Amino acid sequence: MLDRKYRAYTDEGKVLTFEAAEYKGIITLTLPKEKLKGVRSITLFPEISSARVGDEGFYILPRNISMRGDIYVRFEDREDTVYTYDKPIMSLYGICKNDFCALVRIERNYKYSFRLKCENGEYTVAPVIRFGGRFDPVYDDVRVELIKIDYDKGLSAFALAERTLRLERGEITLLSDKCKEREVVEYSRKHPLIRIRMGWKPSPSPVKHQTVENEPEMFTACTFARVRDIADELKAQGVEGADLQLVGWNIGGHDGRFPQLFPIDERLGGESEFRRTAEYVKSLGYRISTHTNWIDAYEIANTFTWDDICKDEDGEYLQIGSYSGGHAYHVCLAKQLKNSMRSQPRLASLGENGLHFTDVISIVEPDTCHSPDHPVYTSEAIKYAQAIMTYEKGLFGGFSSEGCFDFAVGCLDYGLYVSFGDGFGRKEVQFASRFVPFFEMIYHGIILYNPTSPTVNFPIKTPEDRLTFIMRGGRPSFYFYSKFRTGGHANWMGNTDLICDTDESLRESVKYIKEGCDEYRTLADKQLLHIISYEFVEEDGKDSGIEVAHYSDGSRIVGNFSDEEKTYEGITLAPYSWCEIKR
Repeated sequence: MLDRKYRAYTDEGKVLTFEAAEYKGIITLTLPKEKLKGVRSITLFPEISSARVGDEGFYILPRNISMRGDIYVRFEDREDTVYTYDKPIMSLYGICKNDFCALVRIERNYKYSFRLKCENGEYTVAPVIRFGGRFDPVYDDVRVELIKIDYDKGLSAFALAERTLRLERGEITLLSDKCKEREVVEYSRKHPLIRIRMGWKPSPSPVKHQTVENEPEMFTACTFARVRDIADELKAQGVEGADLQLVGWNIGGHDGRFPQLFPIDERLGGESEFRRTAEYVKSLGYRISTHTNWIDAYEIANTFTWDDICKDEDGEYLQIGSYSGGHAYHVCLAKQLKNSMRSQPRLASLGENGLHFTDVISIVEPDTCHSPDHPVYTSEAIKYAQAIMTYEKGLFGGFSSEGCFDFAVGCLDYGLYVSFGDGFGRKEVQFASRFVPFFEMIYHGIILYNPTSPTVNFPIKTPEDRLTFIMRGGRPSFYFYSKFRTGGHANWMGNTDLICDTDESLRESVKYIKEGCDEYRTLADKQLLHIISYEFVEEDGKDSGIEVAHYSDGSRIVGNFSDEEKTYEGITLAPYSWCEIKR
């Protein structure tokens, strides 16, 4: 592959050539920053991916957080089309065709999008990097790695190459090793997460710029005393273990006054009840943890300072979203570690012993900050994010967050969902011949995760979501009051919910948790294995609805995603059912 010329193309039509070097079978391509002076956008070597309609082979591209899975592209006949998407959760893509088969790894020191094109019967795929504005200025070389893949090995070889390389470089750790070293991870592998949203104000808030005087009233859904009732009911119904994670326990409830946490909201019972509840939950053999947030900041917080907030290239503060606390401003990651270090030791002293959860930080690209007082660009922002995650893991003994961006995987023990999937409605993705669990093929056996936001509370979700949870190797994740958005805004974990407003609803909710735990019990040990391949069984050239996850111990999980009874190797599967075939 070294005999090729690898080029980048600017918007102005200028052609830039990468410098290439090979070491231990990996080709490193470098585009020096000096060549990028005055450039606003570059498109990276589309010609290496060139394929004709009807050719054998495929592309594999990473999902972003809005997609149901990773994008598998066959070179099918289609009209001329261009499709672009940004914020991929993994910094790589794969090209598999007769004359070129390689995993392409992009260093995430710039923000970029993928551009897929079919024009006059020719397919291409290319990363596109933009500079300036909310993106990074030119500050570093562009670096890409190419790893040759055997053409006949298929998708599995791409996943194996990425996992192996990251393990060899010490960027990620086997889950089996984490479980040996830290009891909280081993416990989490076996038992579910149960998140309990305790209090929140209207979201989005009618008051965008909140003060203590104009702050809307908080709705109290679950006090600390009621958390003890939940724990009692879990015990009564025979749920062996769980991590009860308190959300919205802090002043102002969920997303109420971040980065301010304290005092613990008295409407929920205050600090004395928090401590009592933590000790009681642990006395029953369960674990307890909390939810914090070090990305969003609200003006009402007594710790809020404009000096912390990111600025764009025009000097405007970075305001993204409006939630219970009003307008949410993103904090510059260079400033954010101090917020964590100011509040988290006090929180850790209150007795939690589960996988601590810090929201958002692993499900967004790290922000670029153009503030002249604390400029931070993507590569440095990633290091700050990793520092926050590492600090909290050391403080609490474990770390979890909302998403699974690959820059965070080395720090994560658990991700609440790999992507939102259909949480905001089923999204058409042009060029996707099908969605595949490529992320899961790389990272199962490295971290615990829940596949998509709709697979939270999987026993009460659609049959497809329930089976997706099983087939993608998820850890059971439950949520009391997952539904909280107001004003017609989508609840990305669905509108079917667990609640505890009455004793009857509490018993019913725990019944579903017990049902999910029972279904998962035989699968918990598979968290220590890799999904080495994933098969879509075809009949007469079309998907049959049967999917097969192949595990590294030789076992298989077979699922029937059709609404008809199916037979696989002599085993009859009812619609949306699954079975395990041992080696």
